[in-house]
Amino acid sequence: MKKTTLIAALILLSSAAAHAGDCTITISRKACAGKETEAMKPYNGKNPTEESKKLDTEEACMKWGEKSSKIIRKGTLTEKSVTVKFDGKDLGKTFADKAECK
Repeated sequence: MKKTTLIAALILLSSAAAHAGDCTITISRKACAGKETEAMKPYNGKNPTEESKKLDTEEACMKWGEKSSKIIRKGTLTEKSVTVKFDGKDLGKTFADKAECK
């Protein structure tokens, strides 16, 4: 009887630890003057956009949000900001990046 209880407890703990949460980031972009169409084309003209993925922790969600805030296509965007939610809870952090327009 004790072995069964112990095994059941271990299964319960391991399944709880493996639970991934829903990480949702909202990305807002500000295009350089005259480059609005080019800057928003990859997003079908939508601004802001929202992306989601399953992640294990709030910390992993925050790291994804921080990484996603970096402006990669320099010359078309002047500002980019990202807000982060984990399992519907706003984590209270906004990540931002700025770049010069060319």
